Amino acid sequence: MSTTYQALVQESANEPLVLKALPTPSTPTPFGTALVQPLYSNLASYTRSLANGTYTRPVCYPLVPGHSCVGRIESVGADATRLKPGDIVWVDSLVTARDDPDTQFLLGFFGGAGPAAQKLMADAWPQGCFAEKVAVPLENCFVLPKRWFEAKAKGGAGYSVKDMAALSFILVGFAGLVDAGVGAGTTVIVAPATGKFSGGAVLAALALGAKVVAASRSQEKLEVLRQFPGARERLSTVRLGGDVDEDAKKLLEATGNKGAHVFMDVSPQLTFLPSHFPAALKALRRNAQVILEGGLNADVSFNYLDAMVRNLTVKGKFMYEREHVDKCIEMIDNGNLVLGESVGLTVSGVYGLDEVVDAVESKEGNEWWGSDVLVAPNGQA
Repeated sequence: MSTTYQALVQESANEPLVLKALPTPSTPTPFGTALVQPLYSNLASYTRSLANGTYTRPVCYPLVPGHSCVGRIESVGADATRLKPGDIVWVDSLVTARDDPDTQFLLGFFGGAGPAAQKLMADAWPQGCFAEKVAVPLENCFVLPKRWFEAKAKGGAGYSVKDMAALSFILVGFAGLVDAGVGAGTTVIVAPATGKFSGGAVLAALALGAKVVAASRSQEKLEVLRQFPGARERLSTVRLGGDVDEDAKKLLEATGNKGAHVFMDVSPQLTFLPSHFPAALKALRRNAQVILEGGLNADVSFNYLDAMVRNLTVKGKFMYEREHVDKCIEMIDNGNLVLGESVGLTVSGVYGLDEVVDAVESKEGNEWWGSDVLVAPNGQA
């Protein structure tokens, strides 16, 4: 066995991302740990800032980026009872301290909200998935059924392994919707609705049986969502114009003038409150829920009396829990939730570790639904 493996590393803040040889982890694999060979990981939109040394999120250095992946188990600790070498798994990026459920960080991406989370990242799980090997907690590995990757003619689901890289942005919206009780008979507004995470929320809401109102400033990007299963029967789209009252009127009409049960906000990183937010609030019915899942760094205001009279609930939702991942996998296995090219999750490029820095200059991960760009640290599977 080779004594080293290749990984993309940023040694410190303001330094570029470089390919380095790192020492192969010692054997046997420690208790509570899985050693994974990453197969496909998303080349996310933040990768350019890593490549040119301008990344600003709190992380611990040296940093190996790559927040999640589909991978193959190489070895596991002696306490593993289900995971075994050779399993294809989805590696979850949300790492939680075993002695404190309130201490969390995102693998290879975000060091968490305080010193305890940053210590966990630095001392226990310092590396992300842009590497030929990564050590992760056992509980962050979810086995994907073998039949998913078998041909439909042989009774399989006909997926490719790379299709499952999309789980990293499907699950975020899925968890918020499940917690809000979204299902058949409910109406959900998703705004804006044409990005990676927001498009995933639309796909998930339709899979859960809801009527969905997808809103965006781009009608062209909204049209892409019409290929989703259930869209023909239960998807309405609203092109936002920026006038709060006019947009509220259009959103309300799209709900059948009854108002939505849930508004999921998936705003990008902005320092101001976008006009779709107050517009969507006006299009909610009594007892509705507002789920905050975006990246706004701005104050949000609403009318106190209006919120009280309509019994509105406002809830932030960060990432997801293990039960959400299990439920999502079950829904894919049952055919309720469909991934892959049939829902627009195409792959426009796959790059090896030695190609990533050059690739981000021209093909950085796109912010919109589809045309995904992937990193294959161990070559294409």
